[in-house]
Amino acid sequence: MYIILIGYLYVVMMFSIVMGSIAKGLVVFFIFGFMPAVILIWLKRGKQIVKERKREEEEGL
Repeated sequence: MYIILIGYLYVVMMFSIVMGSIAKGLVVFFIFGFMPAVILIWLKRGKQIVKERKREEEEGL
């Protein structure tokens, strides 16, 4: 999953570099790169935390 995320961020970074101004580039990178990446990592990490809690509860019993 992380290799795909790195590739996606690379492509978005290239798009933001070729924008007309620095402000446009930063907005494009933030909206299309940073925000989706944070959401994906947050969702993935949430599932891992739930699995770890279930495993800890099963080991405790």
